[in-house]
Amino acid sequence: MGTLMIVLGAGLFFGLAIFWICEEKSLKDADFSDIKRECTTEIDPKECMEKFNTIKYMVVYAIVMLVFDLAVYKFVFVPYEFGMMEKLAYIFVPSLVGSWIILLIKWTYQPIIKLISSFLYGAGYMGAAITSTAIAYFIF
Repeated sequence: MGTLMIVLGAGLFFGLAIFWICEEKSLKDADFSDIKRECTTEIDPKECMEKFNTIKYMVVYAIVMLVFDLAVYKFVFVPYEFGMMEKLAYIFVPSLVGSWIILLIKWTYQPIIKLISSFLYGAGYMGAAITSTAIAYFIF
């Protein structure tokens, strides 16, 4: 049980750290008045994607988390013979807690952006963890 708690904590903190780095890189050129304009006026989505590179950084986040999750499966889940309950806990607990943390931080400052960030973190974390579960199942 202690090993599972360590893995859950490692997944949560590593995922939040990588997400924070990717989010900051994608918003480094963002002026929040531009984002407000994009929410109130119609704008070409291609221009938005090219300007902020959000998709690129979310893909980087998912790839880094996929590699991390594969290492967790190879070095923790397979040797300790964890079952499906532990794997599901690893998939859902850090993604939910991380999403809540993102929502709580700076909720009064740009709440819509934080809501979107929360969903992106949760979806990226769960997608990478589920994909690594499938890869680990077939390989290990």
